[in-house]
Amino acid sequence: MHPLKWSPEETKAVIAAIKHVCTEAQAIPLLPIHVSFLEGFRDYIFQHPELDLATVRPMPPADFAARMTDPQHRSRALEYLTLAPYIQPDVSPVQADLVAAFFRAVGEKSDAMTFLNNVAHHHMLMGQLCLGRKLLPHLLPGGPVVQMTRALRMLRESRGDPKIAAQYQALADLPVGSLGNAFYRFHRNRGFALPGEIGCVPEELSSLHDLTHLLAGYNTDSAGEIAAQAFAGGSMKAHGMMAAMTGLLSFHNGLLFDAGGRFALPKGNLEPHAFARAFARGMESVSLVDGWDFQKDWETPVAEVRARFRIADAEDVWDKPPAEQLAGAPNPMV
Repeated sequence: MHPLKWSPEETKAVIAAIKHVCTEAQAIPLLPIHVSFLEGFRDYIFQHPELDLATVRPMPPADFAARMTDPQHRSRALEYLTLAPYIQPDVSPVQADLVAAFFRAVGEKSDAMTFLNNVAHHHMLMGQLCLGRKLLPHLLPGGPVVQMTRALRMLRESRGDPKIAAQYQALADLPVGSLGNAFYRFHRNRGFALPGEIGCVPEELSSLHDLTHLLAGYNTDSAGEIAAQAFAGGSMKAHGMMAAMTGLLSFHNGLLFDAGGRFALPKGNLEPHAFARAFARGMESVSLVDGWDFQKDWETPVAEVRARFRIADAEDVWDKPPAEQLAGAPNPMV
């Protein structure tokens, strides 16, 4: 998403709308995690740290529609509003319905709202289909025949593909500080399978995600996964809010990728300020998913790749795995 400049009045209107949703139309109190979320968006997204949140009263849909007259800011504000029901670990259908009321008040629709409705009302399969339909074309461009061919090849790769594995294992020999060597060390230090190795996530689904961690400087614990997805969502031209939500769903709400409840996913890992800052950093960067042939940059220094994609102030995390992901340790994220 490209960043927008928000006026103080627009900022107040969006914060007031989020308060209306989070308090369920003032039926329940605003929780500390809601306040922290609003602080993060105020400071990093809207960039009005001088605003006293306590002075902003909740605003119902009709008043929001009257205040938010600029179409571009109104549409973006609605996208941000879809995040509100995810702030607490348990996604509230009441809050999702309140968000829907804001969309109806201005006569707009969005895929993020459709996705939220499915998640909040426990239509997880529909939510997954919606997510896949919108996001997979960014990772698997091409028509249906091309996508099917690539999907079949990826299925084979997850069972082990020595040719692909050899290509990625050779990255160990590239110079220290190069993108390829950092990618190799990122995986080996965490005990993650490289693409082509048995048990891997196929390269076309995992590599850009892993490179987001590596380039943006987010680790692979729950908080880092949430931040990496927020960064990726902020950088995307379309469907960015849905991408940002996936990190919350899996590592804060404990939903989406839990295989129908067969695997326990972590809950309660949202760090609101970090989420907002990661999303803002993503908006200032160039998207990694828009046609980047990353394999051509294996020998390029990481610093040079970061500069090209306008990624600043990033930590080098490839040699700093979380304790639970040290090579050889069981990996709770898989």
